[in-house]
Amino acid sequence: MVPYFCLLLVIFGQWIMLFPHGQISFNKPINKSQKKVFIVLTCLELIFFAGLRSTNIGADTAIYLKALNYYKSLPHDKILNAKLIYPFDFEIGYFILTKICAFFSFSNAKFLFLIACLIYIPAFKFIYDYSENPFMSTMTYLAFGFFGYSLGIFRQMIAISICLMGFKYVLERKLYYYIIFILLAMTFHTTAIIMLPMYWLNKINLENKFYQILFVEATLFIFARKIVNVFIFLAPKYTGYVGGMYDTHGGSYTMLFILNVLFVLSYRCYMIDKTKFDEMSIKALVVAMYLQVVSYSMQLFGRIVPYYSIYMVLVIPCLIRAIFKKNVLVSRILLIILFLFIFYILTQGNANLNPYEFIV
Repeated sequence: MVPYFCLLLVIFGQWIMLFPHGQISFNKPINKSQKKVFIVLTCLELIFFAGLRSTNIGADTAIYLKALNYYKSLPHDKILNAKLIYPFDFEIGYFILTKICAFFSFSNAKFLFLIACLIYIPAFKFIYDYSENPFMSTMTYLAFGFFGYSLGIFRQMIAISICLMGFKYVLERKLYYYIIFILLAMTFHTTAIIMLPMYWLNKINLENKFYQILFVEATLFIFARKIVNVFIFLAPKYTGYVGGMYDTHGGSYTMLFILNVLFVLSYRCYMIDKTKFDEMSIKALVVAMYLQVVSYSMQLFGRIVPYYSIYMVLVIPCLIRAIFKKNVLVSRILLIILFLFIFYILTQGNANLNPYEFIV
């Protein structure tokens, strides 16, 4: 755990250095140039932390590197024309990326660096563009498992980052541009299609919908398996998962509890002052809640929750500012300690992430 906490300490330290008069205040406006410096430094730190890790860190890192090395082992003139083989059943975008890296003889370390760039640069550009407090957004990204997830689930995290790049076209109401980003994301992970409805969320009015939203969530608990069966009927590709290792029921309700708490608090704060809260991110939280409920009927659906739950990086800074209106130092310190505790719990119990080792 020591390397992870050293990373957090470095990020916290540079926040204090860049904002010496407001490092614990979440209500003061942030200088744009200082914000940019913080984002660039943090992004670079995560890239190096991910790129220099041992190849045994991350849930699926081994299989991705095995694919890279398999295609590297082919005759050089046949790499780009090589066919997709089992177990490297990747989507076309990631498959082409792997073959290009093999063609140019990327080492494992270079490949991990490239993957880290593809994941973190768009994600932190998103935080720079839309977060009112990049430090708390970064803490959210780390504490709630998105960073840990990215160390092994390459294809999906790249797809999520591409979807985040397309968010500006949701706000600008440019459907065709947004569809292009969704299609691009789908070439890395087919599940990115789940982000297409994001475009139409703006048509939903949140006002006076609190109890309706919770009622829908409760209803999903009852009919979740039927919904899963309909999905599998419409997407026969996933029929093979029925009865398999991902067709399990139940699981921890921790994330669902967190999503519900965030929704309740953010909804109340939003209704009090709509001008100071990000409405689209609250709607994304609602979708994440629904997807999380369905995932308890089939574990596979848990994989698509992060597409929407990642909008916590926008919700939490707004929520902190709305709740802690006065600059009470103790409350800020306790809040940071809480984030560190969540990070510790999620990382310590994950055998794919801990212990962290550097590449040899």
